[in-house]
Amino acid sequence: MTSQLKAKKIKYLTIAIAVVLCLFAIITFLIYNHLENQRIDREAVTFTDNLTIGFNTPAKISDFIAQLNGELIEDQAINTTTLGKQTVKFDFFNLKHKKRTRELTINIIDDLKPQIYGNSTYTVYQGYTGELTDLMMSVDDRDDHPKREILGKYDLEQPGTYQLTYKITDDYHNSSEKNFTLQVIEPPASSSNQTWQLAPSTASGTPIAEIIEQCQTHKTKVGIDVSEWQGKIDWSKVKQAGVEFAFIRLGYQANYGGELVLDPYFKSNIEAALAAKIPVGVYFFSYANSTTEAENQANWIIEQIKPYQLDLGIAFDWENWQNFNQANLSQYSLGQVAQTFINTVQDKSYQGLLYSSKNYLDLIWRPEQTTIWLAQYYHKPTYEGDFTFWQLSDQGQVDGINGFVDLNLWYPD
Repeated sequence: MTSQLKAKKIKYLTIAIAVVLCLFAIITFLIYNHLENQRIDREAVTFTDNLTIGFNTPAKISDFIAQLNGELIEDQAINTTTLGKQTVKFDFFNLKHKKRTRELTINIIDDLKPQIYGNSTYTVYQGYTGELTDLMMSVDDRDDHPKREILGKYDLEQPGTYQLTYKITDDYHNSSEKNFTLQVIEPPASSSNQTWQLAPSTASGTPIAEIIEQCQTHKTKVGIDVSEWQGKIDWSKVKQAGVEFAFIRLGYQANYGGELVLDPYFKSNIEAALAAKIPVGVYFFSYANSTTEAENQANWIIEQIKPYQLDLGIAFDWENWQNFNQANLSQYSLGQVAQTFINTVQDKSYQGLLYSSKNYLDLIWRPEQTTIWLAQYYHKPTYEGDFTFWQLSDQGQVDGINGFVDLNLWYPD
């Protein structure tokens, strides 16, 4: 073999070795880089130890992340209104700003006990035929048909005092109990000659001038809300008295499943109020116990108000708490009913409102982003949530209205 041939072989061998080494280096780099990326991705997200959350509890992806080496692209909300395990995908940027996707599996449970609201003593007449479980209001957060029962011995045909327990149990086996005393008494003796009279009212009422003096500022307006109970109203005098806005009852539903009734004074009230240049809104007293019914009511109301200018919107007034058990509604379902009503009117470009007392805003409703019309008859509101209107008295006196009328403040900003 010539020296020249040997030199060529050595040259080619050297090149081959160089290529192999280069390929090895590249492959090693790629493998290392892949393993390093896997490590980075594997260590990027650490979830919390507890991946369980209660039904309808507000939650976001970040609530379940203990450590994130990177950045969430969107801290999305998680729907917690379905019980059981739920897998949610989310995107994030890792430390190398590479977009990655991970899965999070949480378990949604019902761990809340139903609530019972009632007194410690109830009195019924001998032969009472009503449901004793309806003496108190009781509600579950999720179950529309919880089991309500009275524990203990009693005889509605026998006058006496009975120590009993009210119990409510949801379908997730959460239960609450409340002890109470039931007194069964003999009915009063009837007399055809007996005459009953209502005691005259001793309340003096609150002149609207006092509210204007005490509460009216550049940030507040003073107004009223009316219905057929105020009878015929002289709206020009109401305007002169200082009323700056009014809510007018459009109508009501005649009990659960009942027909929708237009307030007999609605048309005359709204036309005269608008003629007096008073901004108006309307409210509707509802017994709706399904989202379908709430939507139908909202659409019916929208048809009634088409001829009129509404500046204050449409208020959903649901306050049938004494008969609440008959509605077959959970706290969640009732909230869905109200939200459906509000969403329906807002889809037609009207402002939707929820009317409620402070007590039930605290106990039942979860209004979140809903405009609130607060009812609280007190010298100052103590409701801790946001509200736009405050009904502060049901014994207002306004020139142009016979008898008492509800007084309100409006906080436009």
